[in-house]
Amino acid sequence: MAFLINFRHLEAIRAVVLSGSVTGAAKRLNVTQPAVSHLIRDAEARLGYPLFTRDLGRLSPTNRATLILEMFERSLAGIDAINDFCLRLQQSEERQIVVSSIPSISAAVLPGVIKSYRDEVSSDFFQIKPANTEMGIASVRFNSSDLCFGLNLDPVPGVEYATMHRSQALCYLPPDHALAAKEVIAPEDLEQLPMIGMSRMEGIDQAIAAKLPKRGHPVVECPAAITVFSLVEAGIGYTLLDPITASLFPASKLVLRPLSEPIPFEHRIYWSSSMEPQFDLDRVIALARGIATEKVNAVLARAGIA
Repeated sequence: MAFLINFRHLEAIRAVVLSGSVTGAAKRLNVTQPAVSHLIRDAEARLGYPLFTRDLGRLSPTNRATLILEMFERSLAGIDAINDFCLRLQQSEERQIVVSSIPSISAAVLPGVIKSYRDEVSSDFFQIKPANTEMGIASVRFNSSDLCFGLNLDPVPGVEYATMHRSQALCYLPPDHALAAKEVIAPEDLEQLPMIGMSRMEGIDQAIAAKLPKRGHPVVECPAAITVFSLVEAGIGYTLLDPITASLFPASKLVLRPLSEPIPFEHRIYWSSSMEPQFDLDRVIALARGIATEKVNAVLARAGIA
């Protein structure tokens, strides 16, 4: 395979982007200015398009140069990960289990899973990567993650899954909220009320919107479920969430109520069907199921929900 540009070209492009000048790039790379200029001109000649524009003596990257740099940075991140793994091998020959997970499961379930797995099965090294369910499934499919913990989405070809836990959405209300007197919250109770909405990171808001289109007036959007509780407790609005997330706040003063129209959540564990797991997958699934069930039961009992 003939390469258009090589690592030295990419180093020069990156250095010029970061420093804004050939002079600054030369200092970063510890080479001469003519050497950097030659690399940039050679890269542009090989690629057939300009990488920089000159504005008042400062070099500004073109959109193509920015895209090339983004791809280069991703490659460097991969090299860094390999180097970190090689350094760990100096200490021990532990396997690495890479887990992509939505934030709420990372905080509520994975600590218990990893602790029990390392105590009972093997002292493998775990790496947790935050990801929405869609991206997590993709990382499993392309074998950049061993597992994905996500919500509600069906797998794609090449990916299998097991259900970790099924639950129903609960309505979380500020202390002394007018709706706290009701044992069950109906959709019409929530119309026009200030609501803390979720972003797409967890996948919770999509599930709620599909079942409950009229669910209040959003006043805040939050990137992750574990941040929502403080906003609700402050009296800013109510929210609709799964009970697993509520387990992160056992001392919370929030009022929890079931909904008259159930909104189902199914937390799932995904893995690749094209590669044989190099760890005890069945044990991970069993641990996750047990921990999730225990935490949900504790939340429902605390809220007095049968």
